[in-house]
Amino acid sequence: MRLVLKLRRTLSTVDWWLWGPVFFLIVLGLVMQYSLGVNQDLPSLAQFYKQLTFVVIGLLIAAALIFLDYRSLKAHPAMYFGIAALLLVLVLLFGTTIKGTTGWFVFAGISVQPVEFVKICLILFMASYFEKSRTISRTPRYLFAAGGSVAILVALVILQPDLGSAIILFAIWLSFMLMLRAPAWFLSLVIVAVIGMFAVGWLFVFQDYQRDRLSTFIHPELDPLGAGYNVTQSITAIGSGGIWGRGLGLGTQSQLHFLPEVNSDFIFASIAEELGYIAAILIIAAITLILLRLWSYMRFSKNTYAILLILGIFTYVLTQSLLTIGMNIGILPVTGLPLPLVSAGGSSMLATLTLLGLAHRIGIESRRT
Repeated sequence: MRLVLKLRRTLSTVDWWLWGPVFFLIVLGLVMQYSLGVNQDLPSLAQFYKQLTFVVIGLLIAAALIFLDYRSLKAHPAMYFGIAALLLVLVLLFGTTIKGTTGWFVFAGISVQPVEFVKICLILFMASYFEKSRTISRTPRYLFAAGGSVAILVALVILQPDLGSAIILFAIWLSFMLMLRAPAWFLSLVIVAVIGMFAVGWLFVFQDYQRDRLSTFIHPELDPLGAGYNVTQSITAIGSGGIWGRGLGLGTQSQLHFLPEVNSDFIFASIAEELGYIAAILIIAAITLILLRLWSYMRFSKNTYAILLILGIFTYVLTQSLLTIGMNIGILPVTGLPLPLVSAGGSSMLATLTLLGLAHRIGIESRRT
């Protein structure tokens, strides 16, 4: 009886304005994994079951975070940076290269992408680092220390090379700088440094296919069978879906493999083709609801550390969603990022649900105050 009462009290604290859209995106992603798996020449539900396993683990982690005192996470900011840097160095030295990117550890057939957990470490690091006083964000010593730390992580990610995740890390750091009103002279230096790093990456780090992606995304029709192929097929898939879609399992671009990476990078296009513009709009609406809920947590929280944590989580969800949907509809270059909560990818699913679980814990407290 006590267990039932405790469970009932716990469920009463759940913010369904946050978790409703989350569950919608998760279920939609699983439906697509099932559709893409069962309608192949050799049907396989391996990806579906793998995704379902990570969903369950991620939801259990998120549920456990309800009982966490999130303030205990701010004690050692240097530890988070150290873990992030160590993960990125280890994956460069001992990781597995998949499609030109050395960004995975593979254990017993299960691939783990450390950069997804580096995003969590960066948010915890930045929130802990700047929590004590916002005035340190205007002190050159602290600015350069934080900026240099993030530059190291971004450089290590670019060496994989993984341009998309590097952009996410930079966006998280930049959001902190803007929130804390870093001085204009420092932001100007950052712009110059970013241009310099991009130039170095373009000349010495990026693979040929990555250069092609960046140079052809504006006009993919100039090389429809080469660098512009992915974007061309994605736009075709979205356009062919119409309002209501072709139906589950009936998408010609996705089911016949004209559209690449249908389970992950281009799942938004796959959904738009099979379930139509309505489903695409609902995805955007669900992500928007999640972002609005995170914003409300940040707005009503009276704890500086909580505000900074939510800021990082908000930026992560916003930037990764924009980049992924943008590349699917052809307005941004292909960066190989998963759509949060929808795309196949256990590491991304675990990282996103962990961050949302942490945000929910903060949101419960903000509603009580």
